[in-house]
Amino acid sequence: MSEFEIGEVVVYPIHGVARITDIRKEKIGNSDQLCYILETEIKTANERPVIKLPVDKVESNRVRKIVDESEVSKVIEILQNRALKTDSQTWNRRHREYQEKMRSGSIFQAAEVYRDLCLLKETKDLSHGERRLFDQARNLLIKELSVAKKTEETEIEKTINKIFSRTRPPAETE
Repeated sequence: MSEFEIGEVVVYPIHGVARITDIRKEKIGNSDQLCYILETEIKTANERPVIKLPVDKVESNRVRKIVDESEVSKVIEILQNRALKTDSQTWNRRHREYQEKMRSGSIFQAAEVYRDLCLLKETKDLSHGERRLFDQARNLLIKELSVAKKTEETEIEKTINKIFSRTRPPAETE
């Protein structure tokens, strides 16, 4: 996997979208390791969590570059594909499958998770775990696609909402 640069925005499957703020040696265990210092896009208590990721752990943690703008349309196509097979799996089997897709780090698989859960939500209540994955997939899609398209998150949110509105898109208020 190619190396990242300071200032680059990446996707860390467990934590979501993050910016590389530094590359420096850090003491981890008994050794000094070269680490990417990542600042996540998710705020907790008005602070952004900082992650120290050893450079040699990037691949095993599936950290990747933001999807290329030219691939955003493929993500949108996945969201628009309503050919959801009738799901007869139990909620916990579905949940495990969705967790694996989210851990893969693929935005395309995250789009599948979001789409499937969105459609499932129309016919039955989601379990607590499924709701959490639903929110995680939605947040990842909104943040990553806004970075890829160099646009505001609200624009991506409107696009996604329009795809999943049953009738017509909600009237915009200004």
